[in-house]
Amino acid sequence: MDSNLKNSEVLEAALNLNNVAQITNIQIIIDTDKIQNDYPNGGSTDSTKPTPIGHQYQYMVSSNLAGSNGSGTADLTITALVGDLVRFNAISEYDNFNSAVIMYNVQKFGGSNVFGDFTSKVFTAPGIQPSVGASPLPIQVVNNMTFWFYQADVISSGTEQYNISFALYTLDRNAGTMKLFGYFVWDPTIIVNG
Repeated sequence: MDSNLKNSEVLEAALNLNNVAQITNIQIIIDTDKIQNDYPNGGSTDSTKPTPIGHQYQYMVSSNLAGSNGSGTADLTITALVGDLVRFNAISEYDNFNSAVIMYNVQKFGGSNVFGDFTSKVFTAPGIQPSVGASPLPIQVVNNMTFWFYQADVISSGTEQYNISFALYTLDRNAGTMKLFGYFVWDPTIIVNG
């Protein structure tokens, strides 16, 4: 009888795991070289009036590959349920080394109300970094690495159009510091299938 009770507890726990909210991470990679080439005078210096750009300067990759379409493009379809969490993060093709981007606003301009309010979240958690030398192995464990996301809850399925704004910073070689190149915005469409 005890084994039946244990089996039913395991089954109940497994069923409850299926009801737990899932997190979908969406990584945005921005082609900062192309932006600098096409906008040699930089972008807007006013974060409330970013320079609009087309879809050829960025693409998105979803961690939920089994339920996504459009990964590697500027528009994305993901599968998520109400209560799930979606986290956005943006990075330059340089891994934010010589050119860096920070996404600072996600604003709806059309379609369904798919996401709740977006908030900026910073987490400090264990991570890894490569060793210095001929090989990146063995890795070095870093106990207090900083991770940043722009996240929102899924509140319904549907199609929503957004303006995603980001700041682009470039390395000033003479000063040895990063300087603002400009504020930019583009308008991806994100479809959430429930």
